[in-house]
Formats: sequence, C-alpha cells, structure tokens
Amino acid sequence: MPLEIEGREIWLSIAGVTLPDGIVYAFRDVTRERRLEELRAQFVATISHELRTPLASLHGAAMTLLEREHELTVQTRQDLLDMIGAQSKRLADLVEEILLTGQLDSGSLRVVTEPFDAEELVWTVAATARLRMSDDTTIAVSIPAVLPKVAGDAERTRQVLTNLVDNAIKYSPHGGAIELGVEAGDGYARFTVRDEGLGIPLGEQKRIFEKFYRLDPDQRRGIGGSGLGLYISRELVRSMNGRIWVVSDPGKGATFTFELPLAERVTVPA
Repeated sequence: MPLEIEGREIWLSIAGVTLPDGIVYAFRDVTRERRLEELRAQFVATISHELRTPLASLHGAAMTLLEREHELTVQTRQDLLDMIGAQSKRLADLVEEILLTGQLDSGSLRVVTEPFDAEELVWTVAATARLRMSDDTTIAVSIPAVLPKVAGDAERTRQVLTNLVDNAIKYSPHGGAIELGVEAGDGYARFTVRDEGLGIPLGEQKRIFEKFYRLDPDQRRGIGGSGLGLYISRELVRSMNGRIWVVSDPGKGATFTFELPLAERVTVPA
C-alpha cells in the first residue's frame, strides 16, 4: 500500500499473524522493489515500441524485394535497400544503448581520463550532425581562440555531445538554429547545445535525466526514442567527474550544458 511521508511516496508490505493475545503486524518497506518493477514495465513497453517500428519496416522492405524484385524500378530497389540500412542501424543503436545502460548500472564500463582536444571533437560532432539535418535546420559552432585540453574520455564525451545534438534535432520538428559550443573557465570546459525547439516544462527538467523517461511518451508529436539517451549522458558525464543540466522555457527551446575538468589551466586574454 502507498503512503506519503514528508512529501515522499513510499510503499509498504503489511503482514499480520494472529496470536493468542492479539495480532502482530509486520511492515516492510518495498519502495525499491516497487520502483524496480515500474522500471521493468517501462523498459518492456518502451523497447517493445521501439523494436516494432523498425522491424515492421525491415520486414516490409525485405518481402517487397523478395516478391516483386522484377517489377521494381532500380530507384525503388535502392530506396528499399536504403530503408533496410537505416532501420538496421536504428536497431543496432537501440541495442548499443541497452548494453551501455547495463554497463553503467553495473559499474563495469571502462572510462579513461586523458587530455583530449575539445575543439576537434566539437567540429567533428557538428560535421556529422549536418549530414542528418533537414534543410530548414542549421548548426553553428562557437569556440574561443584559446581552449585548453580537457581531462576525460574523448569517445564518451563525443557520445554525450552527439546525444544532445540528436535531441536538439529531434525536438526541433519545425527546424531552426542549433548552437554548439565549448568554452573554458574556473578549471572546467563547458560544452553547450542550444536549440529553438519545443522546450521542456520546468517540472520535467530534472526528470528527463531519469532512465526511460520521455517528454512525449505517447508519441503524439511523432518523436520516438528509448528514453535512455539523457540518462546515459548524465552517467557518462558523472563518470568523468563532471555535471550536466538543462535550462529551458516551453516553446522557446532548450540549452543543455555539461562540464568536464580541464587538463591544464590557461589565462584567457582579456
């Protein structure tokens, strides 16, 4: 049964034993077990939905090629093959997210700490993102003249930055400008991704980093996703001794920021 204590909901399991002189009741806090069960249900529902769409596309494209190969034009065959490639990658990315989440939860993920070039990383992420953007979306890069090396895992940082840029594209259905930048100060490198998309309600801004949480769970806006990307980003940033947060006004876009320690300190010219 649920109880609310000091604004926090807890779940209790109650068992009673009848004795000659009365009844003894035992109370056990099962809040954690309840939460794990909710997460399991969310996982099954989310993954089932995310698997169904690409699998249906793969099956439809493959059967069309098998049954009507000689009737199809060269362009149609190529379009179907492109669809198979895209949906296969979508499935591979989903499996990678699930495996990475398991490694993060178990503490078995290997994260290195070594100096890396943040400027090169940002330009690489921006160039890759441009290949996936529609014509009505632009991405601008802002990098200072002096930028020291960052202490962390370059590949994991790229993964975090790519997740944030992909979200900016996904939640900007009408296009707009996306700004990607990095700057140094107070011993940290601060990476930012700013968009002009749908924005995030104030009450949701902490929850979006929870596992399986999605702003559009029923996909009324047609925005899919496993609900793992921001959780993975937060855990990766934490594993590199950093922090991540978001600032947003609904309907006015969002700015995601994460900080990582600098490998060296520099004095930025005034």
